[in-house]
Amino acid sequence: METSLTAAVDALRRSGLEPVVRQAPRQWSASPVEPGAWVRMPGDEAYAVVTVADIRPGERVGDWEEVRTLPDPTAVLGFTAAFYERRPDAATLPLEHGDPVAVPSGQFHSVFPEDVVAAVEDWAQWEATWAVVPAVEPASRRRARLQRLATSKLTSGTVPVDIALDPMLLSMLSPEQAEDLDETVAGLFLPGIRWWFPRDRTGGRFAGRTQVLLRELVPPSTAAGKGIWLAVGTAAGGGLRAGLGRFAGRSAYHRWDRMPQYWQSPATTVDELWGGQGPRLQTVVDALLSGHALEALDMCGVTTDRATARVLQGLPECFRLREWTDKWTTNATALMANAAPWRWAASPPERRRPRRLETLGGFGASRRPGLFLGAPEGPAHLSFAQSGSPLVAPRVEWERDPDFDLVRLGLLTTGQIPLRRR
Repeated sequence: METSLTAAVDALRRSGLEPVVRQAPRQWSASPVEPGAWVRMPGDEAYAVVTVADIRPGERVGDWEEVRTLPDPTAVLGFTAAFYERRPDAATLPLEHGDPVAVPSGQFHSVFPEDVVAAVEDWAQWEATWAVVPAVEPASRRRARLQRLATSKLTSGTVPVDIALDPMLLSMLSPEQAEDLDETVAGLFLPGIRWWFPRDRTGGRFAGRTQVLLRELVPPSTAAGKGIWLAVGTAAGGGLRAGLGRFAGRSAYHRWDRMPQYWQSPATTVDELWGGQGPRLQTVVDALLSGHALEALDMCGVTTDRATARVLQGLPECFRLREWTDKWTTNATALMANAAPWRWAASPPERRRPRRLETLGGFGASRRPGLFLGAPEGPAHLSFAQSGSPLVAPRVEWERDPDFDLVRLGLLTTGQIPLRRR
């Protein structure tokens, strides 16, 4: 059996692949320059590169691994197949006409060229193998949940809303802040608080352990600190309770300080709450609920980066993270089903910095994958990133008011929504 690059190239060509021989990528600039057989792989710029290398038997029979140091008495001459891909965030890129120093996203070792060919053929199908169809919530399940939500809203008029102000936090307010608090408490729009307070996953009950931040009275002393807020949460004996608390507003998903229509200044029309109505919005929502999020974003003038587009289409974000495709696409599709992208362009200038909509799952706190909404230049832009940033976009700023769907399905009428009556 011949162990040479020529043998590997011949085996690749017999399988129908089209290898090109040129300098192989190196993990270190001091590594020796060696030739490799490059085979184009699916992806923006991805290649499988086969080289001749010293390998050794692995822990299991039939497995092989690369030799770390020489001399090694168990080392034999064999083949290494490595998968390289362009990564926008990488310091070094495995480019066809660029820096040959690169780290592979996957490797395979064998003494048999046929085994290497089989691995390369498998890699050539990686996108199709790991792609998923964006799954949406079944219409019957969605309607049942929204029916429970409508019932909960319509019967919320008698829910008690208590006021309990922590004396210790109250003593920390200046006279001006205390006066502002008194005016705010006196002006609370209780029907709106009962109506729009977040519900749990079933839709029928108030979300426990949820705090909705209404107004910040004392700002934090540091950017990462907590301020003193007037907030509303569930009470132990049932109902709701408004009080003071310390919260980091920049990382709070439930903030209503920019949505006074819910708790302080009732809206006069549903258009003020929903950002409009009409056939266009109905078409956008239809696309979102059917799993065609990219079409909906395009209709609303929202741009996306490559990774977001791939995740929303059910494609792997990249080869090395391909096993996360199902989880990320499922969570991103569920997120977009409740979105109101036609409102995103109205984000104020001071909030143009990308803010997390939701975490899609996976990894640690320092690199949580998620979708981020920002507008660095002009239109609203949705991007996918792995970031530990605490900045989040409050849900009322990017989600669709549930009443939009309830009215659309005939479960509510606009006359039942608490508005400012003229």
